[in-house]
Amino acid sequence: MRIALFSEVYWPMVSGVAVTLRRLADSLTARGHAVRVYSARYALPEGRADRPEAHRSASLPLFLYPDVHWAFPRMGPLLEDLRRFRPDVIHVATEFSMGLAGARLARRLGVPLVASAHTNYEQYAARYGVDWVVRPGWRYLRWFYGQADLVLCPSRFYQDWLESRGVSRTALWTRGVDTEMFDPRHRDTAWRASVGAGPGDLLVTYVGRIAREKNLDLLLDAWPALAARHPGARLALVGRGPLAEPIRRRGIPGVHVAGLLEGPALSAAYASADLFAFPSTTETFGNVLLEAMASGLPAVAAAAGGVMEFARHGENAWLVAPGDGDALAAGLNRLMEDASLRRRLAAGALRTAAERRWDAIDDALIGDYRRAAGRKELGRAA
Repeated sequence: MRIALFSEVYWPMVSGVAVTLRRLADSLTARGHAVRVYSARYALPEGRADRPEAHRSASLPLFLYPDVHWAFPRMGPLLEDLRRFRPDVIHVATEFSMGLAGARLARRLGVPLVASAHTNYEQYAARYGVDWVVRPGWRYLRWFYGQADLVLCPSRFYQDWLESRGVSRTALWTRGVDTEMFDPRHRDTAWRASVGAGPGDLLVTYVGRIAREKNLDLLLDAWPALAARHPGARLALVGRGPLAEPIRRRGIPGVHVAGLLEGPALSAAYASADLFAFPSTTETFGNVLLEAMASGLPAVAAAAGGVMEFARHGENAWLVAPGDGDALAAGLNRLMEDASLRRRLAAGALRTAAERRWDAIDDALIGDYRRAAGRKELGRAA
């Protein structure tokens, strides 16, 4: 097949959506499919060329999220490039300027349109105090997704959420994990030392956006008391975002902001921890929790959102009440004190990760692309 992806976020930008789409492009290409990605223009890492499948549109950083760019696609050049590519299906992965361009071009060319939903905007609005956008936002999203032949959801939780708000023609596009990249064998004493953790110290790690919607305030508020009860314990925050520098400036004892990591460095950051902390309640799936599981980590996570697709309390994770700082602190303390519980949860986490391989998920997605194409043909015939 020939698949055109439209998304504001793509490499070199790093987010759950961007990483998912980059992995998808690599997987489809390896399977013999052709992929073209239409995205915003981001500054490339020094000395690195752009990815060959990428077609860039001019863009500017968003005010609240400068890591994310708002694209300004020019329809003429996009149409010309898309006609040369000759897609069998257009997949829009964001709902704004690039997604709108993809939907418009799908109509223009008569190509099947697949949309994928990745972000719980209603939860984000609540975290940023702009609840007033929820009602008009859902009107817009229903209209946007209504143009698609199929709407792909990362978890059954979010599929039900969308359907309850009037979005139809949904299907499940769940997530897997690379168990070669994320594996306990990547544990590294040098990485632990870089964040101040000695061989006998407990290292708690968070990976993800360093931003308000991830509930990191609950984790940071709980940390001083936890550190006092567990001398030598360290907390590593891996990622970047608007709160990274303010947290660094606070200079909380035992807290290290490691910044954005990729490749082997990210593998080592996961596997070198003793415990994973994930207080976010806004996840539509929770990729990083699954990566932590594959790395053999016991985890304390908020019992909310897409993580409930695969997290089981007392089996592969320790789930706590969402948005409750006391519950989060108690859960972390329980695991920090109980090595046998950590080992039991780690064993369950590894079993869960082993069951979520990408091959079957990619097969199902390609089937969904073909199903969307079939629906378009039926519509034409009707």
